[in-house]
Amino acid sequence: MAKVGRTTVLEKAGGKFHIKEMPLPDPPGPGTLLMKVEMCGVCGTDIHMWQGHEGIVVPFPAPLGHEIVGEIVALGEGVENDNVGRPVKEGDRIVIIPLVTCGKCYACTVLQEPAKCLNALAYGHQSIETGFTGGYSEYLHMNIPNTGFLKTDLPPEVAVSLEPTSIAVSGMKRVGVTVGDIALVQGDGAIGLLTMMVTKEAGVSKIFIIGTQKDRLKLAEEFGSDLTINITEVKSLEDRVKMVKEQTRQGLGVDLICECAGVPVAFKEGFQYLRYGGRFCELGHFTDTGSVEINPSTDICAKMATVVGSWSSLPDDFIRALQVLELRKYPVGKMITHRLPLERLEDAFKAMAGDKILDGKEIIKAVIAPE
Repeated sequence: MAKVGRTTVLEKAGGKFHIKEMPLPDPPGPGTLLMKVEMCGVCGTDIHMWQGHEGIVVPFPAPLGHEIVGEIVALGEGVENDNVGRPVKEGDRIVIIPLVTCGKCYACTVLQEPAKCLNALAYGHQSIETGFTGGYSEYLHMNIPNTGFLKTDLPPEVAVSLEPTSIAVSGMKRVGVTVGDIALVQGDGAIGLLTMMVTKEAGVSKIFIIGTQKDRLKLAEEFGSDLTINITEVKSLEDRVKMVKEQTRQGLGVDLICECAGVPVAFKEGFQYLRYGGRFCELGHFTDTGSVEINPSTDICAKMATVVGSWSSLPDDFIRALQVLELRKYPVGKMITHRLPLERLEDAFKAMAGDKILDGKEIIKAVIAPE
C-alpha cells in the first residue's frame, strides 16, 4: 500500500485550490476504512461553497467533494459489512454516504429530522486537519464514527451519481409522488435529470423538463422526458406556461413541481405551472443564492399549494437510490462529459460557475478522477 497520497485543499471561500501530499493511515484505525477514490462528482453545492454563498459552513482550509466512489484499500478492525449487511473486502467498490448523524440529539430523536442533526458531520465539509475526508483526493479515509457506505458492482461512471440520486429520492419521499401524477422538473443539471428518473420510477404518467442547455435537454429526452422546453428558445413565460398546461388534464397545470435549478427566479416561476391543490418540492437551494418575491395569495393560497423543502439525504435514501441505479434502465453514465485530474479541479469550478463550457464542450456532469 502507498505511504502517502494527494488531496486538493481550498484555502478559503473564493480562494485557490492547491494539492497537498499527506501520509496515509497505515493501518486504518478500528471502525474506519481507507478507500482509493475512483471518481468524485463536482457538485453545484461545492461551487457555492467556493463562491462563499451562505447556507453551509465549512472550516477552511478544507478538502471538498462528497459524491465519492472508490475501492477499498484497507479495512480497520470491526468493519465487515456495508449498510445492508453485505460482506466487504479489500478491492470492493463502495460509495460513501457523506452525512453522518448522531442519532441522539433533539433533531434526530424528537423532531425525527436527522438530516438536520445538531451534531452532524459530513465528508467534503471538514477541515484539512481531519485528513483525507474530501472526495477530490486520491484516497478517502472513512474516519467519522458510524459512517455509512454501500457496496456495488455498478461502473464508477454510474455509481458516482448515487449521492445526487439520493437527493432526488429524499425530495420525492418528502413531497409524495402519486401514481399517475404529471410532473415538471425545473433545471436540466444532474439533480434535474436524476429527479426525472426517480419520479418516473415512482409512477408519474408524464414528466416534463425546463432548462437552458441544449445538450442536457437532449439527454433528458433519453431519460424519458415527454416535453423539453429550452428557456433560451422559448423566452416568454406565457408561452412556456401554455406549452406545459396544454399537456395536462383539463389544461389546469401539473400535479407536481420539482425545482432543481437552484435559481431563485425559477422558484417563483414554478407556481405558474402548478394546478390547484398541486405540490411543489424545492430541491435546488442548498446554499443561499438570493431572494425572490412571491405573492402568498395568488401563488400559494389561491393555488391551495403544498410547498415542501428538502435537505440532504440519509442512508435509506441511498439504499433506495442504489436500487434505482441498479435497474440500469437510464443513461446515467452519459451525464459525464468531463473527466478531469486533481490538477484541473479549479477549471471545472470556474466553468460550472460561468458558461458551463470547458475545453470547448458543454458540461453536463464533471467528475474528478485522480488516476
